[in-house]
Amino acid sequence: MERSVLARRLGIGIGAIATVAMAVIAAAPWPRPGASASTQAEILLLYVGADDCAPCRVWQNGEGAAFRASAQFARLSYREVKSATLLDVLKDEHWPDDLRGYRDRLGAGAGVPLWLVIADGEIVGRAFGASQWRSAVLPKIESLLP
Repeated sequence: MERSVLARRLGIGIGAIATVAMAVIAAAPWPRPGASASTQAEILLLYVGADDCAPCRVWQNGEGAAFRASAQFARLSYREVKSATLLDVLKDEHWPDDLRGYRDRLGAGAGVPLWLVIADGEIVGRAFGASQWRSAVLPKIESLLP
């Protein structure tokens, strides 16, 4: 077979394969940036506390430190909002812009330490007070992680 005919046929074959590959790629469901290919929700644990809050310090240095060293911690996002005093915990300067919407939904009855469990941008768990970590927050996180 003549080289030019062989090259043309080979080129047509490669072109057909490339066209099919591009169609398959275009039809594939792609996860959003930063998401895994699974259907697992993006989980964010938001901790709110104050330096002059004794239960906050106890949690941060005890169960909080243990959780941050756990395998579960590696499978979620974690953010903290902390202020020097309890009186300042809701002030704008302590809340990054992207978290203020969650703060605005807290209401007057929220105390610290406070945890918000957020899945795909929605609050799915909320608890405050040292005893709530083990009884409400940790079980909620475990239910969301496969």
